[in-house]
Amino acid sequence: MKKWLITTLLVIACVFGLVACGGSSNNSAPSEVELTEEQKQQWYDSASQFVLSMNEAIATGQAEAQMDDPVYGPAFSSWQNALQDIGEVQGIEGKSCSFTKKEGMVTVRVKGSKHDADVVFTMESSDQNYTVTGITTNVEYSMKEKIQQAGMNTLLGMGTTFAVLILLALVIALFGKVVGGASNKTAASKKAPAPVPAPAAPVAEEIEELADDTELVAVIAAAIAAFEGQQSTDGFVVRSIRKARRK
Repeated sequence: MKKWLITTLLVIACVFGLVACGGSSNNSAPSEVELTEEQKQQWYDSASQFVLSMNEAIATGQAEAQMDDPVYGPAFSSWQNALQDIGEVQGIEGKSCSFTKKEGMVTVRVKGSKHDADVVFTMESSDQNYTVTGITTNVEYSMKEKIQQAGMNTLLGMGTTFAVLILLALVIALFGKVVGGASNKTAASKKAPAPVPAPAAPVAEEIEELADDTELVAVIAAAIAAFEGQQSTDGFVVRSIRKARRK
């Protein structure tokens, strides 16, 4: 199967070269190459055969052998990605064919069960022998589907942007709290209040006042005992001393 695929690709490449050589004889302008309808049809047939071979290779799992090729690898990937939108291939027809002395482009329209698609072949000329440099598949969507895709892309883009902004805001807020908490702890440890010394008790004053009261009590007690005619102060107790108010 791999040999069959490689042989088909080589045959198509040879057909491209032969058709290019035939078209070069009908050059009517310095940079334009005029092709007859027969030559255009040969280009369309070659391109259509390549699309059918590429589709069959993907369906049978033989496309992996071409994925490393710089030209056919992207072509197979583009076609494979478009297949789910194209559906089943129902037919291929030529769409446009234009060549200059330096480059060429062939486009064929693929009719699919879901969507139609354009397969575009771009070529470069070297001594008027054209070599394929790129093959892309462009699915044709309706206007409604294009609007829906544009709206979905816009929503996804805006949603992603807002999600990133919210995440950044949360990270900044958490970072501020972490840094602020560490700063507060450091400041609190540096500004710890010094212990307040306890006020010195007025021991001397209390002792002096107590001594003064004791002497006063003794004097008053002796005066009262003398007034009562007693020899000692054992018979009574001075409980309080009040200052007399003078009018």
